[in-house]
Amino acid sequence: MIRYSKLGYVALNVSNLGRARDWYEKVCGLQYNGAGSTGELYFRTGKDHHSIALHEAQPPGLKRIGWELEDDTQLDVLARALDNHGVKWRAMNDDECRAAHVRKGLRMREPITGATMDYYPKAMGQQEEPYIPAVVKMQHLGHVVLGTPHYREALDFYHEVLNFKTSDEIDGRISLMRCFPNPYHHSFGIAHADTNTLHHVNFMVSDEDDLARARARFAAHDVPVVWQGYHPPSGNTFLFFLDPDGLSLEYGYGMELFPEKNPRPPRVFQPRPESFDSTGADRDARVASCGEIETAEAL
Repeated sequence: MIRYSKLGYVALNVSNLGRARDWYEKVCGLQYNGAGSTGELYFRTGKDHHSIALHEAQPPGLKRIGWELEDDTQLDVLARALDNHGVKWRAMNDDECRAAHVRKGLRMREPITGATMDYYPKAMGQQEEPYIPAVVKMQHLGHVVLGTPHYREALDFYHEVLNFKTSDEIDGRISLMRCFPNPYHHSFGIAHADTNTLHHVNFMVSDEDDLARARARFAAHDVPVVWQGYHPPSGNTFLFFLDPDGLSLEYGYGMELFPEKNPRPPRVFQPRPESFDSTGADRDARVASCGEIETAEAL
């Protein structure tokens, strides 16, 4: 049984790295942590070398997702699970490990959405200098959600092969999952969509003050706020906004925690607006409307 530590990082493709560096640092509130050998930019939300990596490429969207496993032994457990289900994978080479700032790792392309996934044992390279919140009291990278027209097939894959646990589902629309035994209500989600797509990336912040300051900051920088309210399944107060390429990002605070043993069973919410947001706020059509999943990387 695969055991995870946490969602490690999300690598995004953006159309203009110069613009993105300024925006993700000064508007979104991530801490810049240098550039990689091929020009990618790294951003921190804590002691890890990075939580977000930005690459310049078209179209904008998801490049890959990194998952931190509990320890070195879990790489073998994962490899056996993938082999047993006929999923291709390979060891990350030295250059890839250096770029990800990890000791070793495994890379595979998830066969349903086509997303590239990296898995590495705890922990990513750590920074001696403390993370210093600037424009927002960032807590950590929260979760990433992918959309797919093969919704049930994707859920089966993440449950049966990768040992993700559904915490709650809005029936047929979105499943919110834990990377076991990480306690957060969800680090990952699968949503029903017309095409395979990046739905959104979440950052956990500290309190309502962060959201209030964000609204003022976003207004000053012409950042579209496209949805805000309260998610009943996770107990999460949220604010969705768009990056300069139109990718959907989310601030959130408050989230149910699950024990490793004897957790409550998952709930199924009816697919109606109040299951997504109990406040009744309008949801802009631009939410999750942009974000292609890169599938060009060869294994």
